[in-house]
Amino acid sequence: MKIVKIVLLFCLTVPLMAVEHNFTIENTNYTISKIPYAEEDRTLYNYNRLRLTDKIKEGNWFANIILDIENYYGEMYIEGFEYQFLRSIKADTPFDIETDAKNYGEGEVFGRLHRFSVGYTDEKHNVVFGLQKITMGVGRIWTPTDLFNPRNPLALEPDQIYGNVALSYTYALGELSQAMGVVAKREDNSYKYAGRIKGNVAIGDVAVDFFSSNDAQMIAYEIEGNLFDTGIEWRSEGGYNKDKLLDKDFYQTILGIDYGFVNGLTVMTEWLHSTKTYTADEILNFQKSSLGYNRHLSSDYVGASVYYDFNLLYSGALSVIYSPEDQSSFISPLIEYSISDDASVAIGAMLYTGNDQSEFGSVDNSFYLRLKATY
Repeated sequence: MKIVKIVLLFCLTVPLMAVEHNFTIENTNYTISKIPYAEEDRTLYNYNRLRLTDKIKEGNWFANIILDIENYYGEMYIEGFEYQFLRSIKADTPFDIETDAKNYGEGEVFGRLHRFSVGYTDEKHNVVFGLQKITMGVGRIWTPTDLFNPRNPLALEPDQIYGNVALSYTYALGELSQAMGVVAKREDNSYKYAGRIKGNVAIGDVAVDFFSSNDAQMIAYEIEGNLFDTGIEWRSEGGYNKDKLLDKDFYQTILGIDYGFVNGLTVMTEWLHSTKTYTADEILNFQKSSLGYNRHLSSDYVGASVYYDFNLLYSGALSVIYSPEDQSSFISPLIEYSISDDASVAIGAMLYTGNDQSEFGSVDNSFYLRLKATY
């Protein structure tokens, strides 16, 4: 793909320029074993992502470039429904950010332009243009106000999300207040727009958000603050959504709290509520729309996570999402060992409980080994 070649050439020539840059190479490798709900053979496959990152700075100007080379190895997996469905979900951008996949029998390899943006920043202004992540919302598990780069808490890597080809501008109204505007071009060459005004009041940081596109509209809020100086951080976000594709209007909100103990234990919990639900077919068939991650089978979900540093080398985390409606759940434990400052190894699982008719109960359990190194 021409754009990938141009960006790669740009990255390789940057060290020759009289600018400050930070070039890193990161390799993340997963070996994953999926155990079906039914009595069938397990699926074993390997996923590897080689990531090249360059952060460039010259005075008030900057550029961010991230290129990925992804490889899936495991014939049974790449021929299965899950892989084919995930590969069918493309970035909502006016040009293709991925190369064609090269199939070599047992696996597939392809390249991706993950981020490519340039910008300017000073005390009052921050302007960014290009393939970028638009940050909206305060949620840790769910971000219902983020219709640009929403997290998928059920994914292996919830924060590995597509960028948007956008122009974003943030103006500092004061030390603790700002206004932001965004316009992004979509795959169908239409545009989506967003705005946010954020300030600090007695209860904490408060923002009002606006979003509009050809398939959705939203007016929302964000609140984040400290609960009476107790050390407990609380947050909430949500708003009114108009789903133009499926002709539904609904309100969606989250409420969450965090607390970090002095012994290194951090606890977080979050509740998601929606006034409308969707069928499985509606969720799957309209996944690519602006509200793709705001459509849910149930009205309420409760999520929680615990993180703990056992010592300088070992850490552990446990995340849970529970559906009170059908009493099914998603459980994700993780144990990580730090080999060095730049390398780690971890073992984890993605477990699903409930009967075979519930939201999570019929999903395959997964166990994985992760190796990660940065150079």
